[in-house]
Amino acid sequence: MAITINQTLIDAGIQYRKDLLTMPVAQLAEVAQFMTIKTGVQGKIIGGILNTNAELRPYKTDKNVQTDGTTIEPYESENYLGDVVKEFDPNAILGTLYTEITAKKPSEREIARMVALGMAAKVGEALYDELFTAVRNVAGTTTHDLFDGFSTLAAKAIIAGTLSAAKKNYQDLTETTITTSNCGEVLKAAYRNCNKLFKKKANVFLYLPTSILEMYEDWYQVEYGTAPWNAGFQQRKLVGSSEKCTFVPLANMEDQDYMFFSVSDNMQILVDQESDKEIARIRECDNPKAVQFFMMSYFGTGYDNLDKAFINVLEFTTESDS
Repeated sequence: MAITINQTLIDAGIQYRKDLLTMPVAQLAEVAQFMTIKTGVQGKIIGGILNTNAELRPYKTDKNVQTDGTTIEPYESENYLGDVVKEFDPNAILGTLYTEITAKKPSEREIARMVALGMAAKVGEALYDELFTAVRNVAGTTTHDLFDGFSTLAAKAIIAGTLSAAKKNYQDLTETTITTSNCGEVLKAAYRNCNKLFKKKANVFLYLPTSILEMYEDWYQVEYGTAPWNAGFQQRKLVGSSEKCTFVPLANMEDQDYMFFSVSDNMQILVDQESDKEIARIRECDNPKAVQFFMMSYFGTGYDNLDKAFINVLEFTTESDS
């Protein structure tokens, strides 16, 4: 096995090229069901907010043209080209792939496929970890430096004034520390403070750290624990939202400052997945004992727009932040 595993890995990289490219995105399945994966993107795309007061009026024979300041406020999102170059000795890892006795000894091709897809999956795990907290840094060397995560984009929009209390798409909750004793009341009040067009939507999400949901569930148990209608303490709907707001608890939102009321179409993961510019393969390298895993792919996050009818960003603090 050790004699030919290098070439088998190279062959697997060719055979499973498509699987290697899609594997990182597949690792985002936990969040992808609550967001929109936008494919075919290389670089910037532009969304926007339409500002107008167009409305029907009583019929008039003369045209009586009315002019208003109808404008579109553009909003840019962007993904970036990144790459992975990792050299490894296949023979050094053969002994670690199967540590348990199996009924059938795996073939070289099976091992090669596992190694190739395993490395691509690791790329996806890093993307998941940084989905909210990544900060674009061209000089960087990690996934954290590849793109701007959702929370980073929100922080920039607050500084730019695109997100603000005046625009009804941002709430600063930092004066009230969120605790187990007040979590439910704070989140309920925040939802009710959203724009009426947002609250009209039948299915919206609150993207929040898992730790905040745990606080909410503890608050819920104290608040409603003896209520006869209570079926359990594991909550997925926000009290006071008429069952319209569903929690999306995410571990990768820990240690950052924002929660997001929004809809799946507005929270976008930007990938290519369609062009020949994306590459994934395992190839020979200068070291005769090693092979090289190489991937080149686009990735980024963005909002379709920051209109108050589609998003409301909550800046918050907890006792652990104090």
